[in-house]
Amino acid sequence: MKIALLHTRLLRKGGLETRLFSYLEYLHAAGHSVTVVVGKVGKDARVPDGVRVVRLPMWWVPSTWLHPVFDYFLGRVVARGNFDFVLSLTKSTHQDAILAAGNHPGFLRSRPDRRVRRKDRIMIEMERRGFNHTPHVLACSQMMKDELVEFFGTPAENIEVLLPPTDTRRFNPGLKSRREEFRKKFGLDPDKKSFAFVSVSHKRKGLPLLLEVFRKLTHQPVELVIAGSPPEKKLPPNVKYLGFVREVEELYAAADVTVHPAGYEPYGQIISESILCGTPVLISHMVGAKDVVSAREGLVVQGFDVAEWAAAVMKMATGEFDIPADFAGRHGLRLEDHMARILAIAEKTNV
Repeated sequence: MKIALLHTRLLRKGGLETRLFSYLEYLHAAGHSVTVVVGKVGKDARVPDGVRVVRLPMWWVPSTWLHPVFDYFLGRVVARGNFDFVLSLTKSTHQDAILAAGNHPGFLRSRPDRRVRRKDRIMIEMERRGFNHTPHVLACSQMMKDELVEFFGTPAENIEVLLPPTDTRRFNPGLKSRREEFRKKFGLDPDKKSFAFVSVSHKRKGLPLLLEVFRKLTHQPVELVIAGSPPEKKLPPNVKYLGFVREVEELYAAADVTVHPAGYEPYGQIISESILCGTPVLISHMVGAKDVVSAREGLVVQGFDVAEWAAAVMKMATGEFDIPADFAGRHGLRLEDHMARILAIAEKTNV
């Protein structure tokens, strides 16, 4: 098939940007003709020979108007391209299918300051057009599907839940065999249960809550280890900052629990990653990845009460979990399963 992939950026960083490379490399290897339409191309953004990159003239566009202008130029490219299938990973309207990896009204609702500025209104309108004028909307979680229906009135029958793929070669339960090696590497306390918190956006991911929780648990055999951005506040004695951790899969394997009390998370890739490394999770009800968390994989906490979270931490510290060996296959998290779903949709558009 002749397939076009749409995104504003072709860069080797970021969640959807990384996904774009996974898609184009997989489709190219499978023998499809792949065109990538973007606005910005990074210096390290090399693609396989034979993949065509169309760069739209976006250098002059203010960030407020990025998506409307991108969509305007995009329409011309798609009209001339004679593509069999067009998949968008951004806010656009010229596609057969679009990923819904988040939505702006949901993000705004989770913030203390809920003022809606002009830039917000523009983004919301682009999302409304994209989700409501595309026959196949691929939501990253059931929570996201529900929000698209709530905020935009998107027909539920047009929305499929397609969980983000996870690199099962990098994140795998075999890493647990090196658990003690990794615990020494990260300096984890051998006499405590270690809770890993991985984040570069601490307020939204729930670090302020966690710090309150662990202050209440200073005399318990538990510790919190933070990977990512530096915390702004002074840390309790049972909390340690590790800095940025490149080999995050090693941290998952070293930890006893991965904790993620996010106030708003459309999916939460770290949840799948941790579970695939054999480590159970403790998450909030506002994490879309709760779809894959049963009592075998961890615990979902309803609400953000400090006492309830402290109790949940201690429950996880003493609990036993039985992560299924076929966890990735059961939830369609392998890239090949994920792409099979997308290609099945592509076939429908050509019937």
